[in-house]
Order: sequence, then C-alpha cells, then structure tokens
Amino acid sequence: MKRHFICFMALFVFMTMAESCTTTSKLYRFDDPNKFAVGQLTDSTFTALRKYLTNSTNAPLKDTIIIKYDYNHETCWNLLDQSEDDHIMSLVREDHDKVRQVVASRRHVSVFNFREPGNSLNKFKKWNNLIIVDNSKTLLNLLFKERCTCGNSIILLPDKRYVFLRSDSHSEALNLTQKLIERKLLKR
Repeated sequence: MKRHFICFMALFVFMTMAESCTTTSKLYRFDDPNKFAVGQLTDSTFTALRKYLTNSTNAPLKDTIIIKYDYNHETCWNLLDQSEDDHIMSLVREDHDKVRQVVASRRHVSVFNFREPGNSLNKFKKWNNLIIVDNSKTLLNLLFKERCTCGNSIILLPDKRYVFLRSDSHSEALNLTQKLIERKLLKR
C-alpha cells in the first residue's frame, strides 16, 4: 500500500511539473474561425492608445494603425534558432522590407512592431531592431492581454473599429486589404 502511495505521489508531482512547464498561450491556425476577432475600442482606450503610441514612437499617427505584438517566453521561432545566424538575419531583413513596402504603398497606415519586456526571446525577435519594447506594458494591458503563440496583431481603423489577429506569426495583418478588412468587420 505504501508503495502504491509513493508511486501515486511521484506521478502527481510529475504531472504537476509537466503542466506548469507548458505554455499558457494558444496557437490559432489560419483556418481557425477564432483566429480573427472584430470590435470597437472605447473612447478612453482609443485615446490612451494613441497617446501611448505618439509618446513611445515619436512618429506621427496616420488614419489606420497596425500593431504586431510579441510576447516574452515565446516558442514560435524555436526551430529557427537552430539555423545559421546569417539565415536568421536575412529573414529579419525580409521582415524590415515587408514593413517598409506596406508603409510606402499605404500612405494612410502606421505600422508598429512591439514586444513584451523580458529577455527570453528567439533570435528572430531579439535581432529585429524595429521592435519596440513595451516597457510599461501599456499595450499589453490595453489590447494584448490574451497571449497567443506567435504573437497577435491588431488593425485599428479611424472610427475605432478593429480587426484582431491571434497567432499572427508572419504579420498577416500587413497583407489584409481594405476589402478583406471590411469583409471581416461585416461578419461580426
């Protein structure tokens, strides 16, 4: 009997440890109906967001705002970390080019890349100097409380409506056209 109790306790401790080591983030695939959420920000949230972005980026805000947000302790890019550093840097440069292209071609769109503070980052995020650290966790608390594997993005329109993308690993928010955004907003 004592032996069974010890085995049971060992199993219980092992299961507890295994559960505590798993991520609390959920991964949303592209075809997941819950990957996209739409809504409208309150006046106070919208004002606080615009004030924070203006103060933390020193950039003029345009009509539409796209924000990509990544989290500390992220596992999305773990496999990429095993690649050659030159390969990782080439992907970082491609990401920079993609952002520059969107900003140049969509003159009424501001694009920002933020991350949660912390030092547990993959190389792809650590080496990307376009990513701004949300040191005060203002964006985390205003918009990005729901942790999803591979980060989240939001497209915020001038009328305070938004499209939220969960698990936006490849910054898919940058690829959404005005027609697609409107279609998502109509599916509300």
